[in-house]
Amino acid sequence: MREFLFILKGDGLEHLSPQEMQQVIQDYKAWMTNLGDQYLDGQRLENKGAQVKDKNTIVTDGPFLEAKEIIAGFYVIMAPDQDAANAIAQSSPHAGLYTIEVRPLAQPTMRKP
Repeated sequence: MREFLFILKGDGLEHLSPQEMQQVIQDYKAWMTNLGDQYLDGQRLENKGAQVKDKNTIVTDGPFLEAKEIIAGFYVIMAPDQDAANAIAQSSPHAGLYTIEVRPLAQPTMRKP
């Protein structure tokens, strides 16, 4: 088994009504429960932040990207291979609301002691 990062791109939840948002939350909880130990972590990101361009430049006056490029959140899941990870992404309640980039995590070369 390998770890995969799912990067949610877009502004998928911004246009939903409160009832639709509640349904996505319920679907997400059921999806997460169904994955069990394969689901390792995940979090929605806030719409603010900063970009560190170099040692002397920090940009904080977003928005930084077009809506389709916004990184809205992430998940880390376990899957045996890329095809299985892709299938898990397709089963996500966020598929269709966001573009989900599925990337395998590299084997760690440096870890914090």
